[in-house]
Amino acid sequence: MFKQINTIVVLQVLALSLAFASTKNSLQLVTKKYRTAGHVEMNVEKLVKSELLGKETKHLGKIYLASGKFRWENDTPEKSLLVFDGKTIWSVQKPPAEFGGPDQVAKGTVDKKTKSHILISSLLGADIEKSFKVKELKSEGNVVTFEAIPTQADLSVKNIQIQIETKKSQIHQISYVDDIGNLTTLKFTDVKFNKKAKNSLFKYKPSKDAQVSEL
Repeated sequence: MFKQINTIVVLQVLALSLAFASTKNSLQLVTKKYRTAGHVEMNVEKLVKSELLGKETKHLGKIYLASGKFRWENDTPEKSLLVFDGKTIWSVQKPPAEFGGPDQVAKGTVDKKTKSHILISSLLGADIEKSFKVKELKSEGNVVTFEAIPTQADLSVKNIQIQIETKKSQIHQISYVDDIGNLTTLKFTDVKFNKKAKNSLFKYKPSKDAQVSEL
């Protein structure tokens, strides 16, 4: 369950980055590029530094975005899948091949309670601005770093930094600290903007033997 919640927080952070970009004139081109593309796909390297254990874990995968829908395929160190089809969230943990067993699937729907934590369904800039405020904005070469802090104590993300490559008009990196002190850094590479979405990527149906629970 912790992994499921942590992954949903990542969705929140990615959506936050796009919404924050829309509030700054210098970053409007980035927002427009992501929002108007019919389909966006990118490689993602996720680094999680545990405050409690003092170690860092690397996860490699691929993210797809299209009209508020979302798919994240994680390949290393374990296989997992997160799909948001616009209404339902599916979080799938696949067992190691050497052990076998059914997929562990968690299912959730977007409602007033969960929408503020997902935000991938729509990038609500007005709501974001009520929850965070700009702490610092700096520019080094083609990279602009945007820092923000939350204005509400109950948010699971304590602070966030977003690096944007102005030359490419792309999000390069996002980092944030969660409520237990873990530092998560997401690095995006090989970003592709396509005109048409692959709708099948945003559909999911659990296998017959999958163990399904509610988020």
